[in-house]
Amino acid sequence: MRKFVNTKALALVGCMMVSPLLAKAQGYTGPTTEVENYSGAYYTGKYTSPFKTVLGKTDAEIQAKLDQLWNHYFKGDNNCKVYFDRGDEAFVKDINNNDVRSEGMSYGMMIAVQTNHKTEFDKLWKWAKNHMWHKSGNWDGYFAWQRNESGSGGDDNCAPDGEMYFMTSLLFAANRWGDSQYMEDAQYILKKMWENYNHKLFNQQHYVITFQPQGNENNFSDPSYDLPAFVDLFAHWSTTNTDKWAKAAKATRDHLYKSSHSKSGLFSDYSNYDGTPHPTDYNSNADKYMYDAMRCAMNFGMDYYLFGKDAERQELMARRLIDFFEKDGYKHARFNWDGSNPKENYTIGEAGCNAVACYCLLNNPDYKESVKKNLKMAWDAVPMRGQYRYYDGLVHYLSMLHLCGSFKIWKPAQKTTAVNLVSSEVESEAWYTLDGKRLSAEPTLRGIYIRNGKKIYVK
Repeated sequence: MRKFVNTKALALVGCMMVSPLLAKAQGYTGPTTEVENYSGAYYTGKYTSPFKTVLGKTDAEIQAKLDQLWNHYFKGDNNCKVYFDRGDEAFVKDINNNDVRSEGMSYGMMIAVQTNHKTEFDKLWKWAKNHMWHKSGNWDGYFAWQRNESGSGGDDNCAPDGEMYFMTSLLFAANRWGDSQYMEDAQYILKKMWENYNHKLFNQQHYVITFQPQGNENNFSDPSYDLPAFVDLFAHWSTTNTDKWAKAAKATRDHLYKSSHSKSGLFSDYSNYDGTPHPTDYNSNADKYMYDAMRCAMNFGMDYYLFGKDAERQELMARRLIDFFEKDGYKHARFNWDGSNPKENYTIGEAGCNAVACYCLLNNPDYKESVKKNLKMAWDAVPMRGQYRYYDGLVHYLSMLHLCGSFKIWKPAQKTTAVNLVSSEVESEAWYTLDGKRLSAEPTLRGIYIRNGKKIYVK
């Protein structure tokens, strides 16, 4: 005779049966059930703000900072906001260039899902779907990178950072809010990134994201498009081409590392697949550390704390970069790849990105003061106003989500389970996996297990 077992009272043995959910599932950010020996938040479910652990900020102060940023860039006056509501649609505007870009739209969606603003997310996604997203033809699955405020004109070609943030924000939204349409849309894009007959987002030989998937632009990259944490999620959650996404995740981490200068730690805006700068005749700054390149620090910093699969190399990258800016005194914003020829003033976008890179240095006592300095610069930065607020302002905002512990991997909701005992003999001291398999010894790999009727996380 089978009896219902409360896992708080008895050890799990035999089979598990899953009971139907009683209510609509909501997203989950806790530990994964996967058994992989990495320290990232994807596995542990722990999102700790260094503002709290290093600077001593309270939860209330951190939330107030997040509210300030939202109210400034999304709800502020016309000299502050970049989000413009148009009834059942909305767009994020590049103020300086007077247009709407896939980059900004996807950034806005990521900010909205991470801060739980579903209404604004839906309006942005509706605008992007109606005016940017190609659902047929040559660019099927991709987004026009540029449009006018009316949704017309611009350029039908893509800018790959937009695709990366669109896909990831849709996956998070599907999981956080339990909406299957977001997931359907995300999976359509994920599939087309490899299966559009004319355009492949990732180079087919190197598995690294292209500068643009057409013509000669297939033959080089932009390292600030390297988002290894996002690609790793695609490998986990895509329903198609999972083998290619897995190869791309490794190649993305490799390319980001190769693109970091061995002394300055800087990145070039465009790079070859071997990591060296790639000059072009249409951008005289392509081989320099300019506007795109600053995002690389945020990209490897987030991968460090979200996954931790490339921790050793990413700490080295962070040390190089922070050492360089320490010598510069955080005065300049633009450099040659080797750090020579400094120009312009250090920006709040750089302050945010470099602070995210400091995640890699939190456990290194030699960098205690440098870490604190970078965190304080990011925290103290005043939200931007005026003509140039769009790009640096939103890059800083995204960085602050990471640093506030508010950028989370929203996984599919965890199901409520009923456990049925099929064996009369319960070995309370034995170890079991979550699917009921008895282990021969105490587990050594990181993961969640059952012992004495309790879930135990093995670090």
